[in-house]
Amino acid sequence: MSRGKFSNLSLADDPKMVMKSNRCNRCYLATLLISCLAFLAVGILIGYFVKDNTTPNDNETNPASGLTGQPSVEEAIRKILNRLDKSKIKENLRLYSSDTRMSGTPGGNELVHILEKSWKEAGIDSVKTTPYDVLMSYPNDTHPNKIQLMSGNTVLFESATAEKALDADSNKKTIVAPFNAFASAGVAEGDLVYVNYARIEDFMYLTKNLSMDLTGKVLIARYGKIFRGSKVENAQNHNASGIVMYTDPSDFNMAGEATYPKSWWMPDTGVQRGTVGPDGDFLTPFYPAKDYAYRKTEKDIAEFRIPAQPISYGDAEKFLRELNGVEAPPDWRGKLNITYRIGTGFSNASLRAKLIVNNFEEIRTIYNVIGYIKGSVEPDRYILLGNHYDAWVFGSIDPLSGTAALTEIIHSLGDMLKQGIRPKRTIVFCSWGAEEHGLFGSTEWVEEYMKVLYERSIAYLNVDYAADYNYVLTAGTSPLLQDTLYETTKLIANPDKTSSYKTLYDIWNKRAPGENGEPSVYYSLGSGSDMATFYQRAGVPSVDMWFTYNSDKWPILSYPVYHSAYETIYLYENYIDPDYSYNLAMAQLWSGMAWKLANDDLLKFDVRRYSTAITHFVSNLENKFSKSWHAQNVNIDALKSAAQNLTDSANKFQTYVKSASIKSAIDYRIINDKMIQFERAFIDPEGLPERRIYKHVIFAPSKYDSYSDNDFPGIVDTMFEIESNNVVDKWDQLKQQVSIATFTIQSAANTLDDVGL
Repeated sequence: MSRGKFSNLSLADDPKMVMKSNRCNRCYLATLLISCLAFLAVGILIGYFVKDNTTPNDNETNPASGLTGQPSVEEAIRKILNRLDKSKIKENLRLYSSDTRMSGTPGGNELVHILEKSWKEAGIDSVKTTPYDVLMSYPNDTHPNKIQLMSGNTVLFESATAEKALDADSNKKTIVAPFNAFASAGVAEGDLVYVNYARIEDFMYLTKNLSMDLTGKVLIARYGKIFRGSKVENAQNHNASGIVMYTDPSDFNMAGEATYPKSWWMPDTGVQRGTVGPDGDFLTPFYPAKDYAYRKTEKDIAEFRIPAQPISYGDAEKFLRELNGVEAPPDWRGKLNITYRIGTGFSNASLRAKLIVNNFEEIRTIYNVIGYIKGSVEPDRYILLGNHYDAWVFGSIDPLSGTAALTEIIHSLGDMLKQGIRPKRTIVFCSWGAEEHGLFGSTEWVEEYMKVLYERSIAYLNVDYAADYNYVLTAGTSPLLQDTLYETTKLIANPDKTSSYKTLYDIWNKRAPGENGEPSVYYSLGSGSDMATFYQRAGVPSVDMWFTYNSDKWPILSYPVYHSAYETIYLYENYIDPDYSYNLAMAQLWSGMAWKLANDDLLKFDVRRYSTAITHFVSNLENKFSKSWHAQNVNIDALKSAAQNLTDSANKFQTYVKSASIKSAIDYRIINDKMIQFERAFIDPEGLPERRIYKHVIFAPSKYDSYSDNDFPGIVDTMFEIESNNVVDKWDQLKQQVSIATFTIQSAANTLDDVGL
């Protein structure tokens, strides 16, 4: 339009200009020429950003789409889905899981170079590695960890220091001995006590119902229900001298079934490794572990002060069989062929348990591999895909089934670039190091780029692993990503070829039905994988997804050989996903979501899903606590009012989003930015009580189990302490947390208004 305004302008049309001297004429001519060029430039820019009244996502005709001749979003997704090749995924997984891949070891570093080389060959715009110097934990090869059954100075039985070799892979010399990373080195010796899952309620039963003093005792607990680090913390808080953990068959096996290598069930020699530490580098909390970073000294680390060690259920049975004391309650009994007793001590009073842990810590360099495809229109808006590459042993399921899919996605999108097809927004591919030790790679990277990620990130899509079985999709998501997730699954073929259901959405909805006729998702993402720091600290809408087993058929706590030496390529190809159909489906879902988020003119974020969830959570709080809150003058009415205001603002905003008045690229940018920043509105910079690292007011890991979330964690955790421990001086903290939640919800409502002030 600007160019048209000046298209007929001529110097001869103005008689005053004709009368000027030649010099003046030249001056005016030069001035006018410069002005015309300036207005022409403005016109070009306006023409670039102004959007015609075309259907959103019609990239053939939409000027806001940046590149002409680009396929529509769905056409491009179909190209991507057709390009993805499960035979390539298979090649990737076989290579990646051919050796052990723990970060900070030769096998882990080798995989960094393999990924970097392959990603560069894919032809994406750039690939780099990002190093961080973090405190790592390893077992001592020459002095292995063990638990002994002692009689005087005689060792009657000693737990295995390595898993029995059951196939060629589990016989490799590079296998790291079973250990719990960051468990303190030391010796714990004394009476043994069985503490079930070592949850708060288990300790309450022991100390209150049985009046048991656990000071100085060595504890034995079964894995599951809560994060293993929470078990150690609970044991430490009850003054135990050490804790041993094992995988009970009731939680990880089915009775009477053959075990690996004849099936996927855990054999009695298998051991689950795992960290017991918190998220991020111990020495540089809140800041990236770069060479210039200030570091705490190791003596200042007080998180864990007692030894801890995992053992097999075959070895655990030897200790549990000898226990004395009362029989365990029915829900404490597993499936070992013993009478479960609590202790303390053994039926033979001369026996005692001796736990020996020789872990060591040292600073080592870990690496992330980061790849980029720069957006053609909005290069400063990011969609991030993440998976970690480090494994406790071979990691054929966790994480390398996901890593294999991610590399194939990168090659597929690299081929799109070669065809001239580029996303409008930047796509970032992230392969994280040292996730298993405590989300180190992702946490340090987010800390380094927090300022940018907080302002510019649209979504983080996490796949810790692609599949641990071939049955149903499981997804945890921010409410904002729920619709994009659903829409993408409708574009993907059902990976179960024996089923009559056509799409992934259809079979997911059949096997895991949720509310309102939609597939089931959960909003509580927890901190069990790399989405944690993105979601809990940077406020980036996140999703975590994988294929898994039928939990109704097999009521187990995780896939059986989790974090053991038996998580091999043989296991994956014989029992988990033999023809790689589910891995391919995950690659399709992952890349399809990324492409939609990177190219939809208007993001499919429905803020009403958030307001509906919050209203439900507030109602639950009122139903559960209204009597005690009113007695203590807790202001629940203000909280309810804020939730209603959010509902009203969300409905009004979503009505505007659906209107026909959105015409220009700047309109889309304004709306999209509001939706992106909406998640950030729930971030409290001060963090949760006693846990500043977690800042999401609505969803954050429970103080007593970092694997799972609480809704309104500051409120729920405080009420747990008040009710469970009768801590009456916590009521002021509770009132503060209710006030913070009220303020946060009202602030989120304000962000959706036209001006918001």
